[in-house]
Amino acid sequence: MVEEESQQCEWEEEVGLSEETTYVALYPSRKHAEEWMKEAEEKGYGSRSKYLYELIQEARAARQEGFLTYSQNEPKVKELEMKVEQLQEELEEERDKESGEIDIAHEEFVTTFLNERYQPLDKILHQVTDSGVLTGIVKDAVEDQLFDLAEEGEVEYKQGYGWRLAHDSDEQEVVEV
Repeated sequence: MVEEESQQCEWEEEVGLSEETTYVALYPSRKHAEEWMKEAEEKGYGSRSKYLYELIQEARAARQEGFLTYSQNEPKVKELEMKVEQLQEELEEERDKESGEIDIAHEEFVTTFLNERYQPLDKILHQVTDSGVLTGIVKDAVEDQLFDLAEEGEVEYKQGYGWRLAHDSDEQEVVEV
């Protein structure tokens, strides 16, 4: 064992390593070794060893500060990924909404049709439908459904005439409404 240490010291001296530096063998896959070399070059390191040494030191510091490895933190990571996905969906829904679209589930919408007197539900519903605020919401829903049905071949659209159920024969009369 003493001979191995002295040989290693001779090797270190030949290469010009300081007394505080030693040799450590690492056997990664070729793919990882190539990735590390590319990253080291991109980040301006003179060698892969310096790059890996710095990564190891950063990881050690992170663990000492209480950061957990991915496998230890996997449930939290999955929870955060699900939250991000949910927020992205909500953002997409908000972007899809037209700027003037009204949210009928919001309390301010309903309270605009109330006053200091008691009113039966059918009267409130009548006020809501007469106001026209639902027209845009209903129109968008019907239009979306018509386009979906057209993609499935269930309905047809003709410029200037409108929509109809799809038929096998194009010789059917066009009836204006």
